[in-house]
Amino acid sequence: MEGEVRERVVRVLEQFGRDGVSQGELVEVTGYSKSWISEVLKELERCGLVARVPGPGRSKRVVLSKYLDPAVGRVVRVAVVRASEYLYLPNFVGNLRREGYSVELVLYGNVSEATAAVARGDVHLAITPIYTQAAYRALGAPLKTYPGGALGGASIVYREELGPAVLSSRASTMEVAAVATYRYLRREVGEFRYYVRPEEGVERFLGGEADAVAIWEPYASYLEDRGYRRLRPVELLGEYHCCTLTRHENLSQEAERRVRSAWTKALGEVRRGAVLEGLDELLGLDRASVERARREYRFTEELTWENLKSLLSYASGFLLNYTTVRELLEG
Repeated sequence: MEGEVRERVVRVLEQFGRDGVSQGELVEVTGYSKSWISEVLKELERCGLVARVPGPGRSKRVVLSKYLDPAVGRVVRVAVVRASEYLYLPNFVGNLRREGYSVELVLYGNVSEATAAVARGDVHLAITPIYTQAAYRALGAPLKTYPGGALGGASIVYREELGPAVLSSRASTMEVAAVATYRYLRREVGEFRYYVRPEEGVERFLGGEADAVAIWEPYASYLEDRGYRRLRPVELLGEYHCCTLTRHENLSQEAERRVRSAWTKALGEVRRGAVLEGLDELLGLDRASVERARREYRFTEELTWENLKSLLSYASGFLLNYTTVRELLEG
């Protein structure tokens, strides 16, 4: 019976999300007695799954810890996509845990969805391309970015020659790298056709829907192994920044400081070759894909204008430009 009450309470709290609910409202919504609810909430608090926060007047509201600032709830929710670029993810998760946090990775289909999640406050952090973050920032999203991350990683896979129709994820390093590469080669992308999931992009390319697909690891290697040609923008344009860590502006100073420390330390560890095992289990990637990623990316604790200019000088536009990127890094 107690397990049933606990599950019901957690489901209700999930429905109320960041707003939370009073203990009296939980009694009313679930139909269980006040004593039952009280005992279950005490247990959930001991486990760190919920916390009581100030409500209107002198009241208290019960909120799932994952919806609170990490300084209060001790849970950090991180939005990610399935990419072998995240070699540093096991290190980052381990460092956050040593800072006293529980870590929940939330897997999204693409970087636009993941960046939107942190902008809405559904998650505390997101590891997404700085170009995606800048585009959202230009539209008013309350985002700030931590320096450092991966360099390189985008690939353009094509058949016999680079044609004008390109498959890409939306507002991503893939899209920016494709525009920059085509312009560097004195060509133009005639039409972008967007995929929501990388698996979908691979399938549509194999089906002949476009001349090329801009995509990341491990999907680029999968297509290359099938005999398609592959162009790495880094070989033409030089090193460029890809994914880095962004946060919602309302993250508390304490949480911001601890997250920054864990992130910077993880990147330094990976740069020096101290890569922890576990990325395959965290994101469902095979070990061969993870090993290939070691050759495709370089990692840094810094974010330099020189590396940003390598793409922006060819792909700057209305939403994506030096100003919007600079705003992410200020403060």
